[in-house]
Amino acid sequence: MALPRRSSPRSSRPIIHRAVDAKGKKPSGRSPVNEMSFKKGDEVRVRTPFGRLGTTTLRLVMWLGAVVVSDADAADGHLEVIYNGNFPRDDPFRTVRVAVKDVKLPAPRPAPTLTPANMAAPRPTTAGKSLPRLKMQMLEKEQLRANSEAFLAL
Repeated sequence: MALPRRSSPRSSRPIIHRAVDAKGKKPSGRSPVNEMSFKKGDEVRVRTPFGRLGTTTLRLVMWLGAVVVSDADAADGHLEVIYNGNFPRDDPFRTVRVAVKDVKLPAPRPAPTLTPANMAAPRPTTAGKSLPRLKMQMLEKEQLRANSEAFLAL
């Protein structure tokens, strides 16, 4: 089903997003993001705007690693972090004040799969070929090798 075309890429009406829970009621004033507590020394990811893409209104945003320097203040809603790496460029070891909504904990790394040491190596595959066919191919290769050696000896 095709959507009707608009005269402009952006609608003149603002888009309003409302959070609705499963029963159709608005959630309480607290969002789960603001309820997260970050402690001093936590490794976090910070949503960091880097600039604009060309002349468009699109922004380039990256999640950069950082370490929390101060505990979150509930009334303030901001954290102080130090980025991992060379950011900000003028002073990489400077603390930066960021909003709690732009901070998240990194995704947990998957646990390594344990393989038993006595596990047998996989058998080589014949790729669906029968044993007589494989023997015939080996004989053909040997004949070609013998013919090429005889030709080179001349």
